[in-house]
Amino acid sequence: MRFAVGMILVDAPHSALNMLGIDESLPERTVTRVKKLRKGGLSYPYVSPQAWRYWWRKTLSERFNWNLSPMFREEKQVFTAANPIEYPDDDVFGYMRAFKKGNVNITVTRISPLKNTPLVSLLPDRSSVTQDEGYASRHEGDPVPYSQEFYSTVLKGAFSLDLDAVGRYTIIDKAGFKNLLRVDEIPKNLSEVKSEYEAIMSKAEEIGTEINEKELIMPKEVRKKRASDTIKALRYIFGGAKQTQYLTDVTPKFTILAMFEGGINPFISEIIYEDRGEIKFDSEALISRILEFKDLLNPKKLFIGKDKGFMREWEDELKKVKNSLNEKGIEVVVTTVGDAIEKFAEEIEAYYG
Repeated sequence: MRFAVGMILVDAPHSALNMLGIDESLPERTVTRVKKLRKGGLSYPYVSPQAWRYWWRKTLSERFNWNLSPMFREEKQVFTAANPIEYPDDDVFGYMRAFKKGNVNITVTRISPLKNTPLVSLLPDRSSVTQDEGYASRHEGDPVPYSQEFYSTVLKGAFSLDLDAVGRYTIIDKAGFKNLLRVDEIPKNLSEVKSEYEAIMSKAEEIGTEINEKELIMPKEVRKKRASDTIKALRYIFGGAKQTQYLTDVTPKFTILAMFEGGINPFISEIIYEDRGEIKFDSEALISRILEFKDLLNPKKLFIGKDKGFMREWEDELKKVKNSLNEKGIEVVVTTVGDAIEKFAEEIEAYYG
């Protein structure tokens, strides 16, 4: 199993990208909080993983013309079409959908090949969050006071894309692995579902999908494009709340990318860290971690992208990483963020052949 893994930093100098809402604990109920998590006695602003995924999915639609799966709602449940043949976001982002009628209930589930962390602030809230006091005064009468939090920080996130799972769907009867149904196992009283699946399978055969007893495998060109687009979208990602008042570019300003056998991501913890209010890059930690998992690194390449204007003081540390790993037989490409993403996407495309 081959995974494309990475870590990104988003520079958020004046931002409120994912809000918690009104603080109901206050009697006046006029303060809008940012989302925060507690760690080691401190609180850190964060963007939820689902918000980041929403930006990611939307960017794939807008920039790469992905035909997104339609959304359906039944009572308190929301689900997509669960059709990864037709809709690439169902393929890459996964789904769960239950087909119900009477006592019959068939559920299909796809574990998302793309996994991601939240985007978490490197600075704690005590040194990054500000509360802005405002007044609504465009109406007649007394101004109405309100307050909202925003932050100035760098957000860190990581992801992992299972390249073997993209465009490959299991049909075995096991929780999380029943991505699609077999037409002949759908009960007669679910005639609409049967018709839907006949159309799905017809489409799969039309585009040359390999179909056997346990799985469906889409043509490699389809899998290659979907995986490559997913990574390339990082370069153009956009989104976030409060953009009218706190405009923020959420494209990465720093990224580390590599491919590993297995599902590890050695870039998640403590390569980038906060020290007395400053954000530091630990080159020794990165070198050590890459060497520790060198046997799983395939190909033996590491792509590091950095915006020229972001953390200028890291240049010497990056040279140290490049020189040290080169001596160990690992190629390190240090370039701009966009170039690193494009070169990494080429490696992904090469994986599919």
